[in-house]
Amino acid sequence: MITPGGMAIAAMTVMLWILWSDSFRRRPHPIVYTVRIALFLIVAGIFIVNLVRSPEIYSTSSRVVTILAIVVGIGGAAYFARRLVRR
Repeated sequence: MITPGGMAIAAMTVMLWILWSDSFRRRPHPIVYTVRIALFLIVAGIFIVNLVRSPEIYSTSSRVVTILAIVVGIGGAAYFARRLVRR
């Protein structure tokens, strides 16, 4: 079973990879940006719900990594929203 900190690290890795790979590609269709915004906000929301509902399963370091993943998720959604509006 994967720990909460491990799940946050895995999610953060994928989110950062999506952000990084977006800088090398042509501008995709606006629906792709919309899906990315939704996915980033959903992942951040799931982490927030888990932190609120089950705080006892998080160690201090897992909590810090999870909060960092939430920040990356919200920041990534803002980045893609800005790119969507700028189109």
